[in-house]
Amino acid sequence: MRQLLNSRLWLALGLLTVSGLFLIIVSCNDCFGRGSDVAVIQESVEKNIELVGVISIFSTAEGLTIENGRTVNDAVLRLDDGRSIFVASGTPGELDCIDIAKRSSCVMLANMFGDSVMWFAIVNTNGKTPTRVLELPSLVDMLDNGDRGVLANGWIVRLASPTVKTCRDDSGASRISLREFINTYSPNQSISKMNLITDEVSEVVCSL
Repeated sequence: MRQLLNSRLWLALGLLTVSGLFLIIVSCNDCFGRGSDVAVIQESVEKNIELVGVISIFSTAEGLTIENGRTVNDAVLRLDDGRSIFVASGTPGELDCIDIAKRSSCVMLANMFGDSVMWFAIVNTNGKTPTRVLELPSLVDMLDNGDRGVLANGWIVRLASPTVKTCRDDSGASRISLREFINTYSPNQSISKMNLITDEVSEVVCSL
């Protein structure tokens, strides 16, 4: 009789344990990456710029809203070359353009996976010919034997070959290598200039 009672007791405890685990799994939204957009989207996305374009218009009336570094609504952007880019809700991004509603006042830079935007930044155009050149932070490193460069803000950009090196005082910057230029003038004494036709950083300029 005692052995029978022990068996029933262990069986009851086992059923309670299994039931408890089942309730935890069912009620947990984030377990195993389910039920949460934040769990599905990686926190750190490489900011490798593969798409560059001046924004002509937002095709959605809501425009684009970012909270806590991610979009809170779907948006469609039309670029000046005719491409339409869909940005899904929850996409990591940076918005630093004063008037996104004004035609051709913003530039979009994005990391793409096929046609999907994995990360993006929207920044102000600059200069009298904003569709030609975009000023960016200092170049601080090079990748892929100089084919790509890393900016001070962590963005990865394509580099023109050769990349022109310029200083106002003509201190011989043009005669040194790009690596030497980086070692001398980064991260706070130079800017990078991206050609918006070739989508490459074509020039680095020291600010001394």
